[in-house]
Amino acid sequence: MLRSSLSIAVVWVLVCALIYWAFDALILRQHNPNQMQIGMTQQADLILKRSRDGHFRMSATLNGEPVVLLIDTGASVLTIDQSLAKQLSLPEGAQLMTQTANGEVAAYESKLDTLIFGPFQMREVKVAVVRKLGNEVLLGMNVLRRFSVQIAGDEMKLQLLKEGR
Repeated sequence: MLRSSLSIAVVWVLVCALIYWAFDALILRQHNPNQMQIGMTQQADLILKRSRDGHFRMSATLNGEPVVLLIDTGASVLTIDQSLAKQLSLPEGAQLMTQTANGEVAAYESKLDTLIFGPFQMREVKVAVVRKLGNEVLLGMNVLRRFSVQIAGDEMKLQLLKEGR
């Protein structure tokens, strides 16, 4: 009897774990539908799908560390949280004040060795480091200005501009 009850309990735990895993994967996919950036064209354009909350996000690496970028045309520079900067061992540069949707916040400048997303790799990318940004990494205009950005419906197309533009 005890063995039968234990078997039933184990089965229920496994069923619950499977349901949890499935919903966790579904929610993650809705938050960042561009985890696997398969929307690339022959010209190395990148096509992103809008996430469920209306924003465009994509997977990337900063100095080899996987992150999720939130595309923010209102951000002047790529902006990261201070804890991520420490994890990446980024040097602390000049102090500055930066304007956010929640007002002015203190930040400091730093520089990434590499930023990689989709087919694109950039070196020596300036970043602003702020104290409590959380898990979001804001992809700002210092990176986006290198691209033609087109939004149509629920898709964003990033096309690398030719040098000299």
